Amino acid sequence: MHFPLGGPVPAEDIVGRDDFITSLETRLAEGQSVMLAGPRRIGKTSLAFEVLRRLKKKGFYVGYVDFFRASSKRSIAESIINSCLENRTGIRKTLNAVWDRAKLLAGSAKIAVKVEDLELSIGFPKKEMDDETFLEFALNLPELLAEKDGKRMVMVFDEFQDAGQIAGLDIYKVMRSHFQHQNKVSYLFLGSKESMMQSLFAGKKHAFYRFATVLPIPQIPEEDWMSYIARKFNERGIEVTSDYVLREIVQLAGGHPQDTMLICTEAYYTLLEANERRLSSEIVRIAYERALITLTPVFDEILDEVGKKPLVREVLRRLAIGETVYKDKNNPNNIKRAVDLLSMSAIIEKEGRGKYRFVEPMLKEYILRNY
Repeated sequence: MHFPLGGPVPAEDIVGRDDFITSLETRLAEGQSVMLAGPRRIGKTSLAFEVLRRLKKKGFYVGYVDFFRASSKRSIAESIINSCLENRTGIRKTLNAVWDRAKLLAGSAKIAVKVEDLELSIGFPKKEMDDETFLEFALNLPELLAEKDGKRMVMVFDEFQDAGQIAGLDIYKVMRSHFQHQNKVSYLFLGSKESMMQSLFAGKKHAFYRFATVLPIPQIPEEDWMSYIARKFNERGIEVTSDYVLREIVQLAGGHPQDTMLICTEAYYTLLEANERRLSSEIVRIAYERALITLTPVFDEILDEVGKKPLVREVLRRLAIGETVYKDKNNPNNIKRAVDLLSMSAIIEKEGRGKYRFVEPMLKEYILRNY
């Protein structure tokens, strides 16, 4: 895909965040743990993958665990263990290889030797081990492996706020009890539900209070977007008629990373279909409409999820048309609950007293057209 969509992007397609990536890399390399929170589809995982790529190149052990994909305490433990051991074996699912010894011995002799060496140096959890003991092993493993091999390790925990829903809120206390004594491991915690993540790391009653430095994810400067978009189109022999056209793309998407890429993608295919080689305002407008259609199921799912609660759709409509959220006819407490839910779901964010903005401007347009 010329403009990458739907997942972590390659290093060359991360726009305007090189200084931030360098800062993250430095902090994690020096042993500081960091928390980043922000809505889905704004590039958190792409940033994390690029940091891990750079650190791995420098000789660090690295690991990545996505809690969104986990379904139980045991699956969390398996993901941590596999992610750690991959640094030694090069196998994504080392545990399966260990537990299926016959298959392991029948495969690569080199890998079999690596696994044998691992087993001798750190031991392996048994398949029949109970979930609590299994998790204890997993949480100790990053530090144990780093110590054995004389390395530093950096672990990324994506959608970290989901851990409590999967394994119960006590898992945060258990994790903290292990992590606080680790000297060779740094953690990068990512989360899409900003208010939950802020509560976890800034709330005095929560286990991870002040465990990690909380960093805001910087907005991508408009000029960086414009330069990137122009370069990508020029690489395909497409002439960009003016800076105004580039600025129009960025402003229509509100600088939202995935939505900006989507409009560019639709513009590219519109040009191909029309057999045109010039990016014009007319093409951008067509691309915007096509991008909105593509996003319809995404927006419908978002609205279905939050719209079951009282007054949520009404609050969204008021915000979209620029009305005040609080009106005399509604109970202020009910309005506040709706606003809090929308903030927690990263659909809106506070700009000032009683003022909120849509995180994704294209969702605002969708609401204006359909509600």
